[in-house]
Amino acid sequence: MGSDRAVSTTLGYALTLGITTLLITGLLVGMGGFIEDQRERAIRSELEVVGQQLAADVEAGDRFVGAGDTDFSVQRSLPNDVVGVSYRISVVVDGTDTYLRLTTSNPAVTVEVDMALTASIAETTVTGGQVVVTYDAGSGNLEVRSDA
Repeated sequence: MGSDRAVSTTLGYALTLGITTLLITGLLVGMGGFIEDQRERAIRSELEVVGQQLAADVEAGDRFVGAGDTDFSVQRSLPNDVVGVSYRISVVVDGTDTYLRLTTSNPAVTVEVDMALTASIAETTVTGGQVVVTYDAGSGNLEVRSDA
């Protein structure tokens, strides 16, 4: 009877360790997806803010050009990255729709911000950081470009 007691204690300890390991592993796997989802939401939210700031500058340029002012330039300091991830900003003209498309690659997140413009705008792609919105009287286009 004395030798059975030692086996019971050892077996109980081994089972406790095994069950604890399974529970912790399950918790970590379950939380991993949750954390990644939260990160994507944070990236999407920051991209929306960046896009709205830049769209406001482009629309301000559109108003200046519409009023006959051909000397327009505004510099905007945008973050170099959002939540530690670099991003790209593309000006997209699709028929009558004009919008900014902000994208990251890892994780893949895309945000589009509409712009209401009367002037034409050049399709360009820039990264975060110093960005300039200008009007090129020669081409008659507003333009978004990097100021690096």
